[in-house]
Amino acid sequence: MKYYAMFYEVVDDFVSRRAPYREEHLRLVAEAHTRGELVLAGALAEPADRALLIFYVSEESRVLAFAQNDPYVKHGLVRKYEIRPWTVVTENARKEAPKAPARGSVLRRWTARTTKTQLPQYVQHFQKIVLPQLRQFDGYLGATLYSRAIAQDVELVVATYWVSREAITQFAGPELEKAVVADEAVDVTTDYDRKVQHFEVVVAERV
Repeated sequence: MKYYAMFYEVVDDFVSRRAPYREEHLRLVAEAHTRGELVLAGALAEPADRALLIFYVSEESRVLAFAQNDPYVKHGLVRKYEIRPWTVVTENARKEAPKAPARGSVLRRWTARTTKTQLPQYVQHFQKIVLPQLRQFDGYLGATLYSRAIAQDVELVVATYWVSREAITQFAGPELEKAVVADEAVDVTTDYDRKVQHFEVVVAERV
């Protein structure tokens, strides 16, 4: 993981023109912050002609993707932007625990079974293949893999969080209830659900 600083140079009448796009911009910022990618963001003052966004991501392409999806950029309110790697010498300790999912977000739940000997293989598949793929989708908020021993088998529960059902369609397609299971996962499981369940987050807390 690396730090990147992105500078926005905005148009002179930025404040008067941003209103139609501000809600979508703030949604994009909130999602990136929830995923832990966007650390800080805000406008520079005196004069208010630039903005600074600090990212903590695995690769620069994640920062570029944010800019390309930002309505301020797409609608010409940002004259130009620049992304620079940032070498941090001093920082506060980062909290690795994810934030609680926001109310109104969606939990997508899928279960499977594997053997105790195949469990490490599935965990590796989940970490190396599944998570990097999920991070490519806008609206993805995070994931958790749970397991419990049942006799000689292991039950797996995969929970992914999304800002909305519409966001899930980018990953799952129009048939939201149909499970997306890679061949690699089939090879290291003994059984798995062909359907998934979706729940809306009503109350969430993390301390």
